[in-house]
Amino acid sequence: QAVLAAGAGPISHAGRMERTPEVERLAENGCAVLCLDCPEGILFGIDYSAWTVGPRFMGVKLVPPGLHYVYCSASSEDVGVSRTGFFLFMRPRDVSVLRWDPETEELVRMENADEEARYADGVRGYDFDANLGPYPLQLSDQWAELTRHATAALVGKIEPVSRAIRSKRAEYDVRAAGPNQPADAAQGDAPNEDCEDEDTAMDTDHEPKQQPQQQQQQHQQQSDAAGAGDAQLESNQGSGNMFFSTVPRPRKARGASPAETTRLHFDRTAQLDEMIAKEYKGNELDILGELQLAYIAFLLGQNYDGFEQWRVLLQLLCSAEKAVPARPELFSELCRTFFAQLSQAPSDLFGDDLTKENFLGSCAVALLELCDTEASPPKLRRRCAKVRELVQQKFGLSSEDLALLGEDAPQIVEADGTDLVDLSGPNLVAMD
Repeated sequence: QAVLAAGAGPISHAGRMERTPEVERLAENGCAVLCLDCPEGILFGIDYSAWTVGPRFMGVKLVPPGLHYVYCSASSEDVGVSRTGFFLFMRPRDVSVLRWDPETEELVRMENADEEARYADGVRGYDFDANLGPYPLQLSDQWAELTRHATAALVGKIEPVSRAIRSKRAEYDVRAAGPNQPADAAQGDAPNEDCEDEDTAMDTDHEPKQQPQQQQQQHQQQSDAAGAGDAQLESNQGSGNMFFSTVPRPRKARGASPAETTRLHFDRTAQLDEMIAKEYKGNELDILGELQLAYIAFLLGQNYDGFEQWRVLLQLLCSAEKAVPARPELFSELCRTFFAQLSQAPSDLFGDDLTKENFLGSCAVALLELCDTEASPPKLRRRCAKVRELVQQKFGLSSEDLALLGEDAPQIVEADGTDLVDLSGPNLVAMD
Protein backbone atom coordinates (compact mmCIF):
# COMPACT_ATOMS: atom_id res chain seq x y z
CA GLN A 1 0.00 0.00 0.00
CA ALA A 2 1.05 3.57 -0.52
CA VAL A 3 3.03 5.37 2.15
CA LEU A 4 0.74 8.37 1.76
CA ALA A 5 -2.85 7.41 1.14
CA ALA A 6 -5.41 9.48 -0.72
CA GLY A 7 -5.54 13.04 0.54
CA ALA A 8 -8.20 14.20 2.96
CA GLY A 9 -9.91 17.54 2.86
CA PRO A 10 -9.60 20.43 0.40
CA ILE A 11 -5.81 20.48 0.43
CA SER A 12 -3.43 19.79 -2.44
CA HIS A 13 -1.82 16.37 -2.56
CA ALA A 14 1.44 15.11 -3.93
CA GLY A 15 1.81 12.51 -6.64
CA ARG A 16 4.80 10.63 -8.01
CA MET A 17 7.96 12.68 -8.45
CA GLU A 18 10.20 12.71 -11.49
CA ARG A 19 13.98 12.66 -11.13
CA THR A 20 14.50 16.29 -12.10
CA PRO A 21 17.67 18.30 -11.35
CA GLU A 22 15.85 19.86 -8.39
CA VAL A 23 15.00 16.43 -7.01
CA GLU A 24 18.63 15.34 -7.45
CA ARG A 25 19.78 18.44 -5.57
CA LEU A 26 17.35 17.83 -2.70
CA ALA A 27 18.36 14.17 -2.55
CA GLU A 28 21.81 15.44 -1.63
CA ASN A 29 21.07 18.53 0.46
CA GLY A 30 17.35 18.37 1.23
CA CYS A 31 15.72 17.91 4.60
CA ALA A 32 13.33 15.34 6.03
CA VAL A 33 10.64 15.00 8.69
CA LEU A 34 10.58 11.55 10.33
CA CYS A 35 7.34 10.62 12.10
CA LEU A 36 7.41 7.57 14.38
CA ASP A 37 4.47 5.42 15.53
CA CYS A 38 1.83 7.25 13.47
CA PRO A 39 -1.44 5.28 13.37
CA GLU A 40 -3.04 4.72 10.00
CA GLY A 41 -5.76 7.18 9.10
CA ILE A 42 -4.55 10.34 10.84
CA LEU A 43 -4.15 13.61 8.95
CA PHE A 44 -0.56 14.74 8.40
CA GLY A 45 0.34 17.96 6.65
CA ILE A 46 3.37 20.02 5.77
CA ASP A 47 2.89 23.49 4.31
CA TYR A 48 0.21 23.36 1.60
CA SER A 49 -0.11 19.57 1.40
CA ALA A 50 -1.89 17.11 3.66
CA TRP A 51 -2.59 13.41 3.50
CA THR A 52 -4.45 10.61 5.19
CA VAL A 53 -1.47 8.47 6.11
CA GLY A 54 -1.12 4.82 5.18
CA PRO A 55 0.21 1.97 7.35
CA ARG A 56 3.82 2.41 6.15
CA PHE A 57 3.97 6.18 6.59
CA MET A 58 7.02 7.49 8.45
CA GLY A 59 7.34 11.04 7.20
CA VAL A 60 8.38 13.23 4.28
CA LYS A 61 11.68 13.53 2.40
CA LEU A 62 13.13 15.94 -0.17
CA VAL A 63 11.99 18.93 1.89
CA PRO A 64 13.58 22.20 0.69
CA PRO A 65 15.62 23.98 3.38
CA GLY A 66 13.90 26.92 5.03
CA LEU A 67 10.75 27.56 7.04
CA HIS A 68 7.96 24.97 7.07
CA TYR A 69 4.75 24.34 8.98
CA VAL A 70 3.98 20.76 10.06
CA TYR A 71 0.55 19.86 11.43
CA CYS A 72 -1.60 16.86 12.27
CA SER A 73 -4.95 15.80 13.65
CA ALA A 74 -6.22 12.48 14.95
CA SER A 75 -8.80 12.12 12.18
CA SER A 76 -8.48 12.64 8.46
CA GLU A 77 -11.98 14.13 8.46
CA ASP A 78 -10.41 17.25 10.03
CA VAL A 79 -13.85 18.63 10.93
CA GLY A 80 -14.47 19.34 14.60
CA VAL A 81 -11.10 17.75 15.37
CA SER A 82 -8.33 19.59 17.16
CA ARG A 83 -5.31 20.34 14.99
CA THR A 84 -1.76 20.77 16.29
CA GLY A 85 1.15 22.19 14.33
CA PHE A 86 4.49 23.92 14.66
CA PHE A 87 7.00 25.82 12.61
CA LEU A 88 10.25 24.14 11.59
CA PHE A 89 13.19 26.16 10.33
CA MET A 90 15.40 23.62 8.57
CA ARG A 91 18.95 23.94 7.29
CA PRO A 92 20.36 21.72 4.50
CA ARG A 93 20.32 18.00 5.45
CA ASP A 94 18.39 18.67 8.66
CA VAL A 95 16.14 15.89 9.93
CA SER A 96 13.31 16.62 12.36
CA VAL A 97 12.27 13.55 14.36
CA LEU A 98 8.73 13.45 15.73
CA ARG A 99 6.78 10.77 17.57
CA TRP A 100 3.02 10.21 17.79
CA ASP A 101 1.77 10.54 21.37
CA PRO A 102 -1.34 8.32 21.72
CA GLU A 103 -2.37 10.10 24.92
CA THR A 104 -2.52 13.62 23.48
CA GLU A 105 -3.12 12.37 19.92
CA GLU A 106 -0.53 14.64 18.37
CA LEU A 107 3.01 14.58 17.08
CA VAL A 108 5.61 15.63 19.65
CA ARG A 109 9.31 16.32 19.41
CA MET A 110 11.72 13.68 20.60
CA GLU A 111 13.20 14.62 23.98
CA ASN A 112 16.27 12.35 23.93
CA ALA A 113 18.91 14.11 21.82
CA ASP A 114 21.05 10.99 21.35
CA GLU A 115 18.08 8.93 20.17
CA GLU A 116 17.03 11.73 17.85
CA ALA A 117 20.54 11.87 16.37
CA ARG A 118 20.51 8.11 15.71
CA TYR A 119 17.20 8.33 13.88
CA ALA A 120 18.43 11.35 11.89
CA ASP A 121 21.54 9.43 10.84
CA GLY A 122 19.29 6.58 9.75
CA VAL A 123 17.30 8.94 7.53
CA ARG A 124 20.50 10.31 5.96
CA GLY A 125 21.62 6.72 5.39
CA TYR A 126 18.34 5.98 3.55
CA ASP A 127 17.23 3.43 6.17
CA PHE A 128 13.69 4.87 6.10
CA ASP A 129 13.60 5.97 2.46
CA ALA A 130 10.90 3.51 1.41
CA ASN A 131 8.61 4.85 4.13
CA LEU A 132 9.04 8.55 3.37
CA GLY A 133 6.77 10.35 0.93
CA PRO A 134 8.22 13.09 -1.31
CA TYR A 135 7.60 16.75 -0.56
CA PRO A 136 5.30 18.24 -3.26
CA LEU A 137 7.80 20.47 -5.05
CA GLN A 138 5.14 21.87 -7.38
CA LEU A 139 4.02 24.01 -4.42
CA SER A 140 7.46 25.07 -3.19
CA ASP A 141 7.51 28.40 -5.06
CA GLN A 142 4.14 29.40 -3.64
CA TRP A 143 5.22 28.47 -0.13
CA ALA A 144 8.52 30.35 -0.45
CA GLU A 145 6.61 33.44 -1.56
CA LEU A 146 4.21 33.17 1.35
CA THR A 147 7.08 32.97 3.89
CA ARG A 148 9.41 35.43 2.15
CA HIS A 149 10.04 37.58 5.25
CA ALA A 150 9.44 35.01 8.01
CA THR A 151 12.68 34.33 9.87
CA ALA A 152 13.75 31.86 12.53
CA ALA A 153 14.09 34.76 14.99
CA LEU A 154 10.49 35.83 14.40
CA VAL A 155 9.27 32.26 14.85
CA GLY A 156 11.15 32.05 18.15
CA LYS A 157 9.60 35.33 19.24
CA ILE A 158 5.93 34.49 18.63
CA GLU A 159 5.61 30.71 18.98
CA PRO A 160 4.12 29.28 22.21
CA VAL A 161 6.31 28.09 25.06
CA SER A 162 5.58 24.51 24.05
CA ARG A 163 6.23 25.47 20.39
CA ALA A 164 2.97 23.68 19.54
CA ILE A 165 0.25 25.79 17.90
CA ARG A 166 -3.17 24.34 18.61
CA SER A 167 -6.38 25.13 16.80
CA LYS A 168 -8.42 27.78 18.56
CA ARG A 169 -11.88 29.04 17.81
CA ALA A 170 -12.97 32.68 17.92
CA GLU A 171 -13.55 34.31 21.28
CA TYR A 172 -16.95 35.92 20.96
CA ASP A 173 -16.19 38.43 23.71
CA VAL A 174 -12.96 40.06 22.57
CA ARG A 175 -12.60 41.76 25.93
CA ALA A 176 -11.99 38.34 27.45
CA ALA A 177 -9.10 37.68 25.12
CA GLY A 178 -5.65 36.99 26.46
CA PRO A 179 -2.90 39.51 27.20
CA ASN A 180 -1.44 39.11 23.72
CA GLN A 181 -4.56 40.46 21.99
CA PRO A 182 -3.57 43.43 19.82
CA ALA A 183 -4.17 46.60 21.77
CA ASP A 184 -6.20 48.36 19.14
CA ALA A 185 -8.64 45.49 18.65
CA ALA A 186 -10.96 46.75 21.39
CA GLN A 187 -9.47 50.04 22.55
CA GLY A 188 -9.10 53.52 21.16
CA ASP A 189 -6.81 56.43 21.99
CA ALA A 190 -4.35 56.29 24.85
CA PRO A 191 -2.58 59.25 26.38
CA ASN A 192 1.15 59.57 25.88
CA GLU A 193 3.56 60.50 28.68
CA ASP A 194 3.01 64.15 27.84
CA CYS A 195 -0.63 63.79 26.83
CA GLU A 196 -3.78 65.15 28.35
CA ASP A 197 -4.64 63.84 31.79
CA GLU A 198 -8.10 62.53 30.92
CA ASP A 199 -8.44 58.95 29.75
CA THR A 200 -9.05 59.02 25.99
CA ALA A 201 -9.53 55.27 25.61
CA MET A 202 -12.94 54.04 24.50
CA ASP A 203 -15.09 52.80 27.37
CA THR A 204 -16.04 49.32 26.17
CA ASP A 205 -17.03 47.48 29.31
CA HIS A 206 -18.09 50.24 31.73
CA GLU A 207 -16.16 48.49 34.49
CA PRO A 208 -13.22 49.80 36.50
CA LYS A 209 -9.86 48.50 35.40
CA GLN A 210 -8.13 46.03 37.67
CA GLN A 211 -4.84 46.88 39.24
CA PRO A 212 -1.90 44.52 38.61
CA GLN A 213 -2.19 43.06 42.14
CA GLN A 214 -5.90 42.36 41.64
CA GLN A 215 -5.18 40.75 38.28
CA GLN A 216 -2.49 38.57 39.82
CA GLN A 217 -4.83 37.43 42.59
CA GLN A 218 -7.59 36.68 40.10
CA HIS A 219 -5.23 34.68 37.89
CA GLN A 220 -4.02 32.73 40.93
CA GLN A 221 -7.60 31.92 41.97
CA GLN A 222 -8.43 30.76 38.46
CA SER A 223 -5.30 28.66 38.38
CA ASP A 224 -6.09 27.01 41.73
CA ALA A 225 -9.64 26.28 40.62
CA ALA A 226 -8.46 24.51 37.50
CA GLY A 227 -7.66 21.38 39.47
CA ALA A 228 -4.90 18.84 39.38
CA GLY A 229 -6.08 17.34 36.10
CA ASP A 230 -5.79 20.60 34.20
CA ALA A 231 -2.44 21.28 35.83
CA GLN A 232 -1.15 17.94 34.60
CA LEU A 233 -2.42 18.65 31.10
CA GLU A 234 -0.73 22.05 31.15
CA SER A 235 2.54 20.49 32.27
CA ASN A 236 2.32 18.02 29.41
CA GLN A 237 1.39 20.46 26.68
CA GLY A 238 2.86 23.76 27.87
CA SER A 239 1.39 27.17 27.22
CA GLY A 240 -0.48 27.37 23.93
CA ASN A 241 -0.62 31.16 23.67
CA MET A 242 1.21 32.79 20.80
CA PHE A 243 3.31 35.83 21.67
CA PHE A 244 2.39 38.22 18.89
CA SER A 245 3.74 41.76 18.93
CA THR A 246 1.56 44.46 20.42
CA VAL A 247 0.14 47.06 18.07
CA PRO A 248 0.44 50.49 19.76
CA ARG A 249 -2.71 52.45 20.47
CA PRO A 250 -3.19 55.93 19.03
CA ARG A 251 -1.69 58.60 21.29
CA LYS A 252 -3.16 62.10 21.40
CA ALA A 253 -0.64 64.75 22.33
CA ARG A 254 -1.51 67.43 24.87
CA GLY A 255 -3.14 70.40 23.21
CA ALA A 256 -3.82 68.60 19.93
CA SER A 257 -6.36 70.34 17.73
CA PRO A 258 -9.51 68.54 16.54
CA ALA A 259 -7.99 68.32 13.05
CA GLU A 260 -4.83 66.72 14.43
CA THR A 261 -6.89 64.26 16.45
CA THR A 262 -8.85 63.32 13.33
CA ARG A 263 -5.63 62.77 11.36
CA LEU A 264 -4.39 60.56 14.18
CA HIS A 265 -7.24 58.15 13.54
CA PHE A 266 -7.06 58.23 9.75
CA ASP A 267 -3.27 58.14 9.40
CA ARG A 268 -1.62 55.58 11.69
CA THR A 269 1.95 56.25 10.60
CA ALA A 270 2.99 57.17 14.15
CA GLN A 271 1.76 53.81 15.43
CA LEU A 272 3.57 51.97 12.63
CA ASP A 273 6.83 53.81 13.31
CA GLU A 274 6.53 53.10 17.03
CA MET A 275 5.88 49.42 16.45
CA ILE A 276 8.80 48.99 14.05
CA ALA A 277 11.13 50.71 16.51
CA LYS A 278 10.00 48.86 19.64
CA GLU A 279 8.98 45.41 18.42
CA TYR A 280 11.40 44.90 15.52
CA LYS A 281 14.40 47.02 16.55
CA GLY A 282 14.01 49.17 13.45
CA ASN A 283 13.85 46.32 10.92
CA GLU A 284 10.75 47.36 9.01
CA LEU A 285 10.42 44.15 6.99
CA ASP A 286 10.00 42.09 10.17
CA ILE A 287 6.43 43.33 10.46
CA LEU A 288 5.74 41.58 7.15
CA GLY A 289 7.35 38.43 8.52
CA GLU A 290 4.99 38.46 11.48
CA LEU A 291 2.09 39.19 9.13
CA GLN A 292 3.02 36.06 7.18
CA LEU A 293 3.39 33.89 10.28
CA ALA A 294 0.03 35.06 11.64
CA TYR A 295 -1.61 34.23 8.31
CA ILE A 296 -0.17 30.70 8.36
CA ALA A 297 -1.21 30.17 11.99
CA PHE A 298 -4.74 31.12 10.96
CA LEU A 299 -4.96 29.37 7.60
CA LEU A 300 -3.14 26.11 8.37
CA GLY A 301 -3.10 26.15 12.18
CA GLN A 302 -6.79 27.06 12.41
CA ASN A 303 -5.86 29.44 15.23
CA TYR A 304 -8.12 32.47 15.75
CA ASP A 305 -5.36 34.48 17.42
CA GLY A 306 -3.46 34.21 14.15
CA PHE A 307 -6.45 35.65 12.30
CA GLU A 308 -6.74 38.57 14.72
CA GLN A 309 -3.06 39.48 14.41
CA TRP A 310 -3.16 39.14 10.63
CA ARG A 311 -6.17 41.47 10.54
CA VAL A 312 -4.83 44.19 12.82
CA LEU A 313 -1.41 44.25 11.14
CA LEU A 314 -2.98 44.57 7.70
CA GLN A 315 -5.27 47.34 8.91
CA LEU A 316 -2.35 49.18 10.50
CA LEU A 317 -0.19 48.99 7.39
CA CYS A 318 -3.03 50.01 5.09
CA SER A 319 -3.77 53.07 7.25
CA ALA A 320 -0.26 54.57 7.38
CA GLU A 321 -0.43 57.17 4.61
CA LYS A 322 2.65 59.21 5.49
CA ALA A 323 4.77 56.07 5.80
CA VAL A 324 4.48 55.25 2.08
CA PRO A 325 6.97 57.89 0.80
CA ALA A 326 9.19 57.32 3.84
CA ARG A 327 9.25 53.52 3.53
CA PRO A 328 8.81 52.67 -0.18
CA GLU A 329 10.51 49.26 0.12
CA LEU A 330 8.23 48.22 2.98
CA PHE A 331 5.10 49.01 0.99
CA SER A 332 6.47 47.46 -2.17
CA GLU A 333 7.02 44.23 -0.23
CA LEU A 334 3.62 44.64 1.45
CA CYS A 335 1.99 44.63 -1.99
CA ARG A 336 3.89 41.44 -2.82
CA THR A 337 2.88 39.79 0.46
CA PHE A 338 -0.75 40.87 0.16
CA PHE A 339 -0.82 39.62 -3.42
CA ALA A 340 0.48 36.20 -2.32
CA GLN A 341 -1.96 35.89 0.57
CA LEU A 342 -4.98 37.04 -1.41
CA SER A 343 -4.20 34.83 -4.39
CA GLN A 344 -3.50 31.75 -2.28
CA ALA A 345 -6.38 32.17 0.15
CA PRO A 346 -9.09 29.49 -0.01
CA SER A 347 -12.12 30.51 -2.00
CA ASP A 348 -14.47 29.92 0.93
CA LEU A 349 -12.47 32.39 3.04
CA PHE A 350 -14.46 35.18 1.42
CA GLY A 351 -17.72 33.71 2.68
CA ASP A 352 -16.44 32.79 6.14
CA ASP A 353 -17.95 34.35 9.26
CA LEU A 354 -14.54 35.70 10.27
CA THR A 355 -14.19 37.73 7.11
CA LYS A 356 -17.80 38.63 6.39
CA GLU A 357 -17.01 42.18 7.53
CA ASN A 358 -14.74 42.15 4.49
CA PHE A 359 -11.70 43.74 6.05
CA LEU A 360 -9.71 42.27 3.15
CA GLY A 361 -11.64 44.36 0.66
CA SER A 362 -11.26 47.46 2.80
CA CYS A 363 -7.52 46.87 3.14
CA ALA A 364 -7.12 46.24 -0.58
CA VAL A 365 -8.82 49.50 -1.53
CA ALA A 366 -6.93 51.45 1.15
CA LEU A 367 -3.60 49.98 0.06
CA LEU A 368 -4.19 50.93 -3.56
CA GLU A 369 -5.26 54.45 -2.60
CA LEU A 370 -2.08 54.94 -0.54
CA CYS A 371 0.45 53.38 -2.90
CA ASP A 372 -0.82 53.79 -6.45
CA THR A 373 -0.10 57.50 -6.89
CA GLU A 374 1.99 59.50 -9.33
CA ALA A 375 4.56 60.11 -6.60
CA SER A 376 5.10 56.39 -5.93
CA PRO A 377 8.25 54.64 -7.24
CA PRO A 378 7.82 52.62 -10.46
CA LYS A 379 8.27 49.25 -8.73
CA LEU A 380 5.58 50.06 -6.20
CA ARG A 381 3.17 51.16 -8.93
CA ARG A 382 3.80 47.97 -10.92
CA ARG A 383 3.00 45.86 -7.90
CA CYS A 384 -0.10 47.93 -7.19
CA ALA A 385 -1.27 47.14 -10.72
CA LYS A 386 -0.89 43.42 -9.98
CA VAL A 387 -2.82 43.77 -6.73
CA ARG A 388 -5.54 45.80 -8.46
CA GLU A 389 -5.95 43.11 -11.11
CA LEU A 390 -6.22 40.40 -8.46
CA VAL A 391 -8.70 42.41 -6.37
CA GLN A 392 -10.90 42.83 -9.42
CA GLN A 393 -10.77 39.07 -9.94
CA LYS A 394 -11.41 38.08 -6.32
CA PHE A 395 -14.12 40.62 -5.55
CA GLY A 396 -15.78 40.76 -8.95
CA LEU A 397 -15.06 44.47 -9.46
CA SER A 398 -14.35 46.41 -12.62
CA SER A 399 -11.76 49.17 -12.91
CA GLU A 400 -14.58 51.72 -12.81
CA ASP A 401 -15.93 50.17 -9.60
CA LEU A 402 -12.54 50.46 -7.93
CA ALA A 403 -12.18 54.07 -9.04
CA LEU A 404 -15.55 54.99 -7.54
CA LEU A 405 -15.21 53.10 -4.27
CA GLY A 406 -13.46 55.77 -2.26
CA GLU A 407 -13.85 54.85 1.38
CA ASP A 408 -16.47 52.16 0.73
CA ALA A 409 -15.35 48.56 0.99
CA PRO A 410 -16.16 46.21 -1.88
CA GLN A 411 -18.76 43.51 -1.41
CA ILE A 412 -17.65 39.91 -1.22
CA VAL A 413 -18.33 37.69 -4.20
CA GLU A 414 -18.03 34.04 -3.23
CA ALA A 415 -15.85 32.13 -5.66
CA ASP A 416 -16.62 28.66 -6.89
CA GLY A 417 -14.48 25.69 -5.97
CA THR A 418 -13.16 24.23 -2.77
CA ASP A 419 -9.40 24.07 -3.33
CA LEU A 420 -7.46 25.38 -0.36
CA VAL A 421 -4.75 26.63 -2.69
CA ASP A 422 -5.75 28.28 -5.94
CA LEU A 423 -2.97 27.00 -8.17
CA SER A 424 -4.65 28.41 -11.26
CA GLY A 425 -4.09 31.96 -10.05
CA PRO A 426 -1.51 34.45 -11.30
CA ASN A 427 2.22 33.90 -11.08
CA LEU A 428 3.27 34.85 -7.56
CA VAL A 429 6.96 35.19 -8.26
CA ALA A 430 6.77 37.32 -11.40
CA MET A 431 5.41 40.37 -9.60
CA ASP A 432 7.59 42.89 -11.41
